[in-house]
Amino acid sequence: MKSRIRRRNTALLLKGAALVALLAIIAASTSCADPRRARFDSWVGHPIEELIQHMGPPTSSMELKDGRMVYSWIQVYGSGRTYRSVFTTSKEGIIESSDYHDASVPKRADPS
Repeated sequence: MKSRIRRRNTALLLKGAALVALLAIIAASTSCADPRRARFDSWVGHPIEELIQHMGPPTSSMELKDGRMVYSWIQVYGSGRTYRSVFTTSKEGIIESSDYHDASVPKRADPS
């Protein structure tokens, strides 16, 4: 009976250790996120005018059928990498979402 309890306790300890390891991996992967993406995401909730003052005029913009706007900036860095940042605003001009990716590499379609 004592050995059965000991085995159960050992199994619980191993499960707990596995959970701690998994949480550590998740925490490490989220802390390694692209700092540029975080910087662009920080604009969500701000008026688009503030972003334009900060980044300059967008490379392109278009109005969606529902009245929202999409603004796009393309930046080429000294390394030759080209990045596209895209912001979608509400009808009132408040940034609702941002997207940032390497435009040098074709963006893969979402399979869903």
